[in-house]
Amino acid sequence: MPSRLWLGTLAICICNTSDAFQAAAPSMRIRSLFATPRATRDTVKAPGKSRKKGANSTKKRPNISTTRSDSQIPGPRPILTDYEANRNIHTNKQRLVQDIGCPHFGTCSGCSVSAQVGSVDTIQSASQFFSSTLVQRSRTRTSSTSEWDDDASDELAYPIIVPSPLGQWRTQAKLAVAPKSSSWNKDGCSLGLFARGTHNVLRIPDCRVHHPSINRAVALLEEASAKVGTPAYTGKREVSLRYVQFQVERITNKVCLTLVWSAESLKDTHPHLTRLTKELQRTDPKLWHSMWCHCNDGSGNNIFSRNPKRWHHLSGPEFVREPLPVSDNGWLYFSPLNFRQANMDGFDILARDVAQAVPGGSKVCELYAGVGLLSLTALAYHAELDPLEWVRCSDENPSNPRSFEKAVESIAPAVTGRNTRGKRAKEEETMTLAQLASMMESGALSNAKTTTTGDKISYLVADAAKALQLGQALGANVLIVDPPRKGLEPAVLSELCKPFNRAQPYVESSSALVMIPEERINWVNDVDTLIYVSCGFDALARDTEELVTSNAGWKIESSTGYVLFPGSNHVETICIFKRKLT
Repeated sequence: MPSRLWLGTLAICICNTSDAFQAAAPSMRIRSLFATPRATRDTVKAPGKSRKKGANSTKKRPNISTTRSDSQIPGPRPILTDYEANRNIHTNKQRLVQDIGCPHFGTCSGCSVSAQVGSVDTIQSASQFFSSTLVQRSRTRTSSTSEWDDDASDELAYPIIVPSPLGQWRTQAKLAVAPKSSSWNKDGCSLGLFARGTHNVLRIPDCRVHHPSINRAVALLEEASAKVGTPAYTGKREVSLRYVQFQVERITNKVCLTLVWSAESLKDTHPHLTRLTKELQRTDPKLWHSMWCHCNDGSGNNIFSRNPKRWHHLSGPEFVREPLPVSDNGWLYFSPLNFRQANMDGFDILARDVAQAVPGGSKVCELYAGVGLLSLTALAYHAELDPLEWVRCSDENPSNPRSFEKAVESIAPAVTGRNTRGKRAKEEETMTLAQLASMMESGALSNAKTTTTGDKISYLVADAAKALQLGQALGANVLIVDPPRKGLEPAVLSELCKPFNRAQPYVESSSALVMIPEERINWVNDVDTLIYVSCGFDALARDTEELVTSNAGWKIESSTGYVLFPGSNHVETICIFKRKLT
């Protein structure tokens, strides 16, 4: 869901567990960094999927060595999420009837249900939609189906998967701050979510969906704020602690802490910020991965300001590392400036399912790519049997390429196609955080910019519509889209609804079409597989109706719902569309 307002703006007044604002923290089934990793990639097949070799299966398999010359990147690393254990019918049935058992349920606004997490209103609506006559008649035919089954059960039309345990699944939480007492705002801070139906901050120290490291960090922060007299936000325009974001690095259980201050600049936060961070480091130095300050003195409910110079890296590594969901090689890198899923354990399963839906040997374009999680997972998944030809990612967040570059460097060169020369060139181009912020503020990055990591992998800084117009999807047979809740941009949806243009030559670059008027170009002409990852069902339903009723020839191959945020009235969906280019 990456191209959400890229600095994470979220209105506090509409908080529920499906929003990134909710205080929540994912699961804690973390293995030691020094645990023996699996030697080979998990080869469990998705239901109904086969791992047949494609037309390019005769290619020589690359030597995927996990030994890296870069001493900062370990080779084999732990695999945190067990696909077989989390993606099976028995486990799923148990999770669908289990109770979260949170003591704060009923007063906290975070969760809408405590049990029957697959029966919330949004999931019921999605099940009815995907079992409707319109959708059923738009599904791909199978050899065993002579007619459409207009009475197909909801379970068959839209299976529901709970990809992670119901508790301790949130590794990212955003909490509001309020004074500990009503008489004075400098006797310490209370952290929590709004009580249901109010704007009163409710403490949730025993939240069951929080990763334990977040609950620990909340307790320490409240204690430290009381000891050093940290002013808490009261709605007035005065320097005070306003929000707090916690992000857990699963391989270490350490917390990346972002303190959001109601202040115009970093110097305005002192001495309060300095005293607070020193006390936190003194109390439990091993808990903290890194610390950041964000200054937001705006009058609205947005947690983060869009001004890049409001971000300040105080201590610790810049990036939180998360392992790629497949193989035992390669990392993903996130800073607070990047979009990151709140339930990384659950999204590991979803990303693996997306990778399996990508045909081997494909040419892949991903829009709304964030740090490239889905495409890089697919690249690693197919590396041994039928490697992808190339991968092109794009997103409007100009801070993403730095994370993407680090991820590519952590993957074996045989997988990425990167050579030493490309690596050296990239190192020379690497920007510091301060340089990035300066360029973002000046508008130097407002125009689309391609970060090339070799012929096989590239990243474009551009919104989805602009990326298509620059030819990102030309030549691609697979398009992955993971838009924000509002769904596909109108220009993107319009392009996907165009019929296949037989007269348009096959090209992989827009420069080859300069003689053709732009209005006659189909920028997704070669795409025959569309993988739509949705975090907003209403928008998905709208976009699906447009796609299947257009003249583009799209049929629905499968639709699967994921309870990615157990307890919330939310569903994540993977909908796979296919068409014949004839």
